[in-house]
Amino acid sequence: MRHGKKLNKLSRTSAHRKSLMSNLACELIAHKRITTTLAKLKRSAFTLSLC
Repeated sequence: MRHGKKLNKLSRTSAHRKSLMSNLACELIAHKRITTTLAKLKRSAFTLSLC
């Protein structure tokens, strides 16, 4: 069961997810706009809200 597992793993390893979220956050800060999928957007919004 997936109780307590709210975040999507995006079919990537943990290192790849960490790098992806870092890159998305940097691009969002630098350009104030990014084009991505809905799943990545939701994951990055959660990640950015923790910072």
